[in-house]
Amino acid sequence: MKKALKISMSVATLLAATSIPAQAQENMIYVAVEPCRLADTREEFGGSGVIPANTSRDFLVSGAAGALAGQGGNPNGCLDPRDGSGSEPLAISAYIVAVPTVTSGPGLLTAFPADQPPVDDTIATVNYAAGQVIGNTTNATLCENTAGCTSGPLGIFTWVSEQDVVIDVQGYFYPLSGSDGQVAAGQYAGTGQGIYMDGTTSQITDVTANISQEGTFIYGTAAFTVTVGVNDPVTQGGQLSGHIQGNAIKGLFGGCIGPAPDCEGGAIFEGKLTGDELLGTVVDLTDGSTFTLTLQRTNP
Repeated sequence: MKKALKISMSVATLLAATSIPAQAQENMIYVAVEPCRLADTREEFGGSGVIPANTSRDFLVSGAAGALAGQGGNPNGCLDPRDGSGSEPLAISAYIVAVPTVTSGPGLLTAFPADQPPVDDTIATVNYAAGQVIGNTTNATLCENTAGCTSGPLGIFTWVSEQDVVIDVQGYFYPLSGSDGQVAAGQYAGTGQGIYMDGTTSQITDVTANISQEGTFIYGTAAFTVTVGVNDPVTQGGQLSGHIQGNAIKGLFGGCIGPAPDCEGGAIFEGKLTGDELLGTVVDLTDGSTFTLTLQRTNP
C-alpha cells in the first residue's frame, strides 16, 4: 500500500504548477539560465576598476558576444532568454549573485534599479568585513526606463569602503503575458508507468482529472488506478492546485489512498503542455521514485 500511496501523490501532480523562486512574484514569470558572468570590476579581469566608496556604477544584465567586455563580463555574452538579439533585456528584474572581492575595509553593497539610487544604507545586498570575500543572491529590480539608463539597468552602490565587485546572473523575471497562462482547464484522461528505487514497476491506468483555471492559477481533483507488480489494482485520488506558465508546468500534490486515512507525502512534477496533450516526469519526494505520464484532454 505504501508504494501505491507514493504514486497517488505523483500522478495528479502533472496538473499542478508552481514556480520557485517566482512563486513569491505572482505578477511575474521566472526563467532560470546557466550562471553567467555579467561583470568583474577588477582591471586584471577586464573591468573598469574599483567602485569608489559611497558611489555607484551601472551594469548591463545581458548582451551578445563582446557586449559585456567593458565591465569584465563573459566575452561570449549573457543572453536574455526572451531577447535573443542580445539588446537591452525585456526582464524587469534579474536573479543575481553579487560578490565583493578582497575589501579595503568594512562596508556593504546595495543592488538597485539604475534610475532609482538608494538614499541611505538601510538596505544591503551584501555586508562584509575588511578583507572578507562573501557573496549573496538577490532578486534585483531593473531600470524600466532604458532611455534613462544608458549605461545599464542595474546599479551597484558601495557604502563606507571602495570595492571591486563580481556579478553573476542566474535567471530573469518577466511580466506575465497572454502566452504565459495557457488554458489548462478541462477534463483529462491517460496512463503512466512508475519505477521505484528498488526496481519495482507499476502501471497507472484509468486516470481522470477535472481542472478549473483562473488566470494562471489552476486547481481541481484527480483519480486513477495503480497496479504494482502483480498486485490487485488500487483506486486513488487527491486534490491539486498551482500555476501554469506558458507550456511549462511544475508543481506539488497531496492525496490519499482510497480507504486509508493517511494523506501524508508529496511529489514534484515537471511537464509540458502541447495543445491537448500533457507529458510529464514525476519524482516522489519520499524516496526519489520516478514516473512518466501521458494525458489527453477529453473535454474542454
